[in-house]
Amino acid sequence: MRKVVGLVIAIFVMAVAFHPVSASGSKGESAYYHPYPYGIKPGDIVIGHNPISDLIIPGYWTHTGMIAYYDYNAGDWVVVEAWDDPSAVRLVYLSDFLKRYDTVAVLRVNTNDYIRQAAVNFALQQLGKPYDWGWYTKQVYGDSYYCSELVWASYMAASGGTVDLDANPGFTWRYLYGVAPQEIYDDDDTYVIYYDSA
Repeated sequence: MRKVVGLVIAIFVMAVAFHPVSASGSKGESAYYHPYPYGIKPGDIVIGHNPISDLIIPGYWTHTGMIAYYDYNAGDWVVVEAWDDPSAVRLVYLSDFLKRYDTVAVLRVNTNDYIRQAAVNFALQQLGKPYDWGWYTKQVYGDSYYCSELVWASYMAASGGTVDLDANPGFTWRYLYGVAPQEIYDDDDTYVIYYDSA
Protein backbone atom coordinates (compact mmCIF):
# COMPACT_ATOMS: atom_id res chain seq x y z
CA MET A 1 0.00 0.00 0.00
CA ARG A 2 2.84 2.44 0.88
CA LYS A 3 4.46 1.80 -2.51
CA VAL A 4 1.18 2.60 -4.29
CA VAL A 5 0.71 5.81 -2.28
CA GLY A 6 4.34 6.77 -2.91
CA LEU A 7 3.92 6.13 -6.64
CA VAL A 8 0.72 8.22 -6.76
CA ILE A 9 2.46 11.10 -4.96
CA ALA A 10 5.47 10.90 -7.31
CA ILE A 11 3.17 10.97 -10.37
CA PHE A 12 1.27 13.95 -8.92
CA VAL A 13 4.50 15.87 -8.23
CA MET A 14 5.77 15.19 -11.76
CA ALA A 15 2.42 16.24 -13.26
CA VAL A 16 2.48 19.53 -11.37
CA ALA A 17 6.11 20.16 -12.26
CA PHE A 18 5.69 19.54 -15.97
CA HIS A 19 2.19 20.99 -16.52
CA PRO A 20 2.19 24.70 -15.80
CA VAL A 21 -0.79 26.22 -14.05
CA SER A 22 -2.48 29.10 -15.83
CA ALA A 23 -2.20 32.43 -14.02
CA SER A 24 -4.17 35.54 -14.85
CA GLY A 25 -2.39 38.74 -15.74
CA SER A 26 -3.50 42.06 -14.35
CA LYS A 27 -4.97 43.02 -17.73
CA GLY A 28 -6.72 39.72 -18.31
CA GLU A 29 -3.97 37.99 -20.30
CA SER A 30 -2.98 34.54 -19.15
CA ALA A 31 0.53 33.32 -18.58
CA TYR A 32 2.08 30.12 -17.33
CA TYR A 33 3.39 29.72 -13.83
CA HIS A 34 6.60 27.74 -13.55
CA PRO A 35 8.79 27.23 -10.50
CA TYR A 36 12.17 28.99 -10.62
CA PRO A 37 14.11 28.84 -12.90
CA TYR A 38 11.63 27.57 -15.51
CA GLY A 39 9.54 30.05 -17.42
CA ILE A 40 11.75 33.06 -16.68
CA LYS A 41 12.68 35.25 -19.64
CA PRO A 42 14.76 38.38 -20.22
CA GLY A 43 12.87 41.47 -19.10
CA ASP A 44 11.15 39.77 -16.17
CA ILE A 45 11.45 41.69 -12.92
CA VAL A 46 12.79 40.10 -9.74
CA ILE A 47 11.75 41.71 -6.49
CA GLY A 48 12.66 41.05 -2.86
CA HIS A 49 11.72 41.90 0.70
CA ASN A 50 14.33 42.53 3.38
CA PRO A 51 12.88 43.27 6.86
CA ILE A 52 15.83 45.53 7.74
CA SER A 53 15.13 47.76 4.72
CA ASP A 54 11.50 48.11 5.87
CA LEU A 55 12.70 50.88 8.16
CA ILE A 56 13.55 53.22 5.28
CA ILE A 57 11.82 51.96 2.11
CA PRO A 58 8.04 52.45 1.89
CA GLY A 59 5.93 49.41 1.02
CA TYR A 60 6.53 45.72 1.61
CA TRP A 61 8.99 45.19 -1.27
CA THR A 62 12.44 46.68 -0.73
CA HIS A 63 14.55 45.92 -3.83
CA THR A 64 14.12 45.09 -7.50
CA GLY A 65 16.18 44.20 -10.56
CA MET A 66 15.65 42.86 -14.08
CA ILE A 67 16.46 39.48 -15.60
CA ALA A 68 19.02 40.22 -18.33
CA TYR A 69 20.11 36.88 -19.79
CA TYR A 70 21.01 33.28 -18.98
CA ASP A 71 24.67 32.46 -18.35
CA TYR A 72 25.09 28.91 -19.65
CA ASN A 73 28.59 28.60 -18.17
CA ALA A 74 27.35 29.42 -14.67
CA GLY A 75 23.99 27.72 -15.10
CA ASP A 76 22.16 30.75 -13.73
CA TRP A 77 20.22 33.81 -14.81
CA VAL A 78 21.93 37.20 -14.65
CA VAL A 79 20.16 40.18 -13.07
CA VAL A 80 20.94 43.83 -13.79
CA GLU A 81 20.32 45.97 -10.72
CA ALA A 82 21.13 49.34 -9.20
CA TRP A 83 22.90 48.77 -5.88
CA ASP A 84 24.27 51.30 -3.41
CA ASP A 85 27.97 50.91 -4.12
CA PRO A 86 30.43 52.97 -6.23
CA SER A 87 29.43 51.40 -9.57
CA ALA A 88 25.81 50.95 -8.62
CA VAL A 89 24.33 49.56 -11.82
CA ARG A 90 25.81 46.08 -11.93
CA LEU A 91 25.22 42.43 -12.82
CA VAL A 92 24.59 39.68 -10.25
CA TYR A 93 23.46 36.08 -10.49
CA LEU A 94 19.80 35.44 -9.71
CA SER A 95 20.70 32.82 -7.10
CA ASP A 96 22.75 35.45 -5.22
CA PHE A 97 19.97 38.02 -5.57
CA LEU A 98 17.42 35.60 -4.09
CA LYS A 99 19.61 34.76 -1.06
CA ARG A 100 19.35 38.33 0.25
CA TYR A 101 15.59 38.24 0.87
CA ASP A 102 13.06 36.39 3.00
CA THR A 103 10.37 36.83 0.33
CA VAL A 104 10.95 37.02 -3.42
CA ALA A 105 8.79 37.29 -6.52
CA VAL A 106 9.32 37.36 -10.26
CA LEU A 107 7.03 39.66 -12.22
CA ARG A 108 6.27 39.67 -15.92
CA VAL A 109 5.40 42.87 -17.75
CA ASN A 110 2.27 42.84 -19.91
CA THR A 111 3.98 43.67 -23.19
CA ASN A 112 5.74 41.90 -26.03
CA ASP A 113 9.18 40.27 -26.10
CA TYR A 114 10.57 43.03 -28.31
CA ILE A 115 9.88 45.69 -25.64
CA ARG A 116 11.10 43.36 -22.87
CA GLN A 117 14.42 42.87 -24.69
CA ALA A 118 14.69 46.59 -25.45
CA ALA A 119 14.20 47.26 -21.71
CA VAL A 120 17.04 44.85 -20.93
CA ASN A 121 19.26 46.54 -23.51
CA PHE A 122 18.57 49.96 -21.97
CA ALA A 123 19.37 48.69 -18.47
CA LEU A 124 22.63 47.12 -19.67
CA GLN A 125 23.67 50.43 -21.22
CA GLN A 126 23.52 51.95 -17.72
CA LEU A 127 26.10 49.54 -16.23
CA GLY A 128 28.62 51.34 -14.03
CA LYS A 129 26.47 54.40 -13.39
CA PRO A 130 26.36 55.52 -9.74
CA TYR A 131 23.53 55.04 -7.27
CA ASP A 132 20.81 57.69 -7.14
CA TRP A 133 20.02 58.59 -3.52
CA GLY A 134 17.19 60.87 -4.66
CA TRP A 135 14.43 58.31 -4.06
CA TYR A 136 11.82 61.07 -3.94
CA THR A 137 12.00 61.63 -7.72
CA LYS A 138 12.65 59.66 -10.92
CA GLN A 139 13.95 60.23 -14.43
CA VAL A 140 14.20 58.04 -17.50
CA TYR A 141 17.51 59.33 -18.84
CA GLY A 142 19.67 60.03 -15.81
CA ASP A 143 23.28 60.00 -14.69
CA SER A 144 22.41 57.73 -11.76
CA TYR A 145 19.69 55.24 -10.78
CA TYR A 146 18.19 53.59 -7.72
CA CYS A 147 16.85 50.05 -8.11
CA SER A 148 13.21 50.60 -9.01
CA GLU A 149 14.03 53.75 -10.97
CA LEU A 150 16.28 51.68 -13.27
CA VAL A 151 13.56 49.08 -13.90
CA TRP A 152 10.90 51.77 -14.45
CA ALA A 153 13.17 53.85 -16.73
CA SER A 154 14.14 50.82 -18.81
CA TYR A 155 10.53 50.07 -19.69
CA MET A 156 9.67 53.73 -20.24
CA ALA A 157 12.59 54.11 -22.67
CA ALA A 158 11.94 50.78 -24.41
CA SER A 159 8.24 51.47 -24.95
CA GLY A 160 8.42 55.16 -25.81
CA GLY A 161 6.57 55.93 -22.57
CA THR A 162 3.62 53.58 -23.08
CA VAL A 163 4.70 51.05 -20.42
CA ASP A 164 4.79 52.99 -17.15
CA LEU A 165 5.45 50.61 -14.26
CA ASP A 166 4.77 53.25 -11.60
CA ALA A 167 1.41 52.42 -9.99
CA ASN A 168 1.24 56.02 -8.73
CA PRO A 169 2.85 58.12 -11.47
CA GLY A 170 2.01 61.46 -9.87
CA PHE A 171 2.76 62.77 -6.40
CA THR A 172 1.80 60.73 -3.31
CA TRP A 173 2.64 61.41 0.32
CA ARG A 174 4.05 57.90 0.68
CA TYR A 175 6.27 57.75 -2.43
CA LEU A 176 6.54 61.46 -3.31
CA TYR A 177 7.50 61.69 -7.03
CA GLY A 178 9.67 58.57 -6.96
CA VAL A 179 8.92 54.97 -7.91
CA ALA A 180 9.29 52.35 -5.18
CA PRO A 181 9.60 48.58 -5.64
CA GLN A 182 6.11 48.27 -4.14
CA GLU A 183 4.69 50.48 -6.89
CA ILE A 184 6.20 48.25 -9.59
CA TYR A 185 4.67 45.21 -7.88
CA ASP A 186 1.28 46.96 -7.64
CA ASP A 187 1.24 48.31 -11.19
CA ASP A 188 -1.41 47.03 -13.62
CA ASP A 189 1.31 46.29 -16.20
CA THR A 190 2.95 43.58 -14.05
CA TYR A 191 1.80 40.19 -12.81
CA VAL A 192 3.42 37.54 -10.62
CA ILE A 193 4.86 34.42 -12.26
CA TYR A 194 6.82 33.20 -9.21
CA TYR A 195 6.51 33.87 -5.47
CA ASP A 196 8.36 32.37 -2.52
CA SER A 197 8.40 33.29 1.15
CA ALA A 198 10.71 31.72 3.70
